[in-house]
Amino acid sequence: MRRHDYTIFAYANAGVFCDGYILSSIGLALVTLTPRFGLNAVTTGIIGAGTLFGILVGAPLFGHLTDRHGRRILMIADLGAFVVIAIAQIFVTAAWELIALRFLLGVAIGADYPIATAIIAEFMPAARRGAALCAMEGVWSLGAAVAYIAGYTLLQTGAQSWKWILASPAIFAVIGLLLRASAPESPMWLAARDAGELRLVSFGTLFHSAYRGKLAFISAMWLLQVVPLFAIYTYAPTVLAALGLGSSGSPAGSIAITMAFALGAFGAMPLVERWGRRPVCIGGFAFAVLAFGVLPFARTAIVVVAFLAYAIGMGAATVLELIYPAELFPTSIRASGAGFAAGVSRVGAFVGTFLLPIGMARFGVTAVILGACALSAIGLWISLLWAPETKGTAIV
Repeated sequence: MRRHDYTIFAYANAGVFCDGYILSSIGLALVTLTPRFGLNAVTTGIIGAGTLFGILVGAPLFGHLTDRHGRRILMIADLGAFVVIAIAQIFVTAAWELIALRFLLGVAIGADYPIATAIIAEFMPAARRGAALCAMEGVWSLGAAVAYIAGYTLLQTGAQSWKWILASPAIFAVIGLLLRASAPESPMWLAARDAGELRLVSFGTLFHSAYRGKLAFISAMWLLQVVPLFAIYTYAPTVLAALGLGSSGSPAGSIAITMAFALGAFGAMPLVERWGRRPVCIGGFAFAVLAFGVLPFARTAIVVVAFLAYAIGMGAATVLELIYPAELFPTSIRASGAGFAAGVSRVGAFVGTFLLPIGMARFGVTAVILGACALSAIGLWISLLWAPETKGTAIV
């Protein structure tokens, strides 16, 4: 990429890195949060899923506002909210206060998905657009990996470590805020505004016959990818320990899986341009079905291989959560489409993350893993039927 492309990529991904960090750090914070507030399985599930419920609200709402009022002002306000809310978590004295703040963080994270996607899509040349959008998922995974490393380190500070784990994303959000302060407005959005196109569309435009089929596919694909993914990310130490892979206090398994997701996302950069979007989508779900199908019956060595295969394959496929909305919707509703699909996906992610600790307690890890396998099989079937090919598409 050219120097200008790297600059655009950096400030668009500042929020994406924080998203991965925030969503992954809660699992480690719960290690000391649970005894501090006497949390049961239900409350743990609500805390873990509260951020995802916030994304459900924030993504469609701020996706629409981003299309109406521009990319620049909202992406600056978004990271400002990250800083304030992350620090506020230090001062909570009850579980409900933390749930409320995690929800607000989710709203801010939800806003960042459509903003960052639109920025990358509208600034990058067509020849590099797919690869740049792929790399965003890799940056998300890097944020998650840093969260695990920092979280395990901060756990050593003692009973109050949950405060520092939950507040630590503010450091990266401040850096991102400084980057975004100098960001220009999207020229494609300015052109659409000056041409009067924004006066001709509303949120309901997404459901026009020209777009509703595309919207339905993207939403379903995204949902079926993230339900198992976020449950595993949020409770990775617990799931890995239940499968006999290390202890809940060891960072090795969580970090390895997270880096495998990043490897898959970065590895997809040439694949989406050479093979196309559709084969990557189908292949990701196929990897997930095979991996989850093997996990409950495997020994330790195979568990490692299966988890890494799932993470690499699905890490590659998750890049389409950003590519498809950018290439299937025009500038006037691009952020709205991405926001709506992200919101729908978080309905499932919220339910899955809320139910995982309850399911683990009542039915065991085998039932949970087989449920993830079934969801991935549905995703594979939907992709075989409806996944479009958008390689080389000119966006408008």
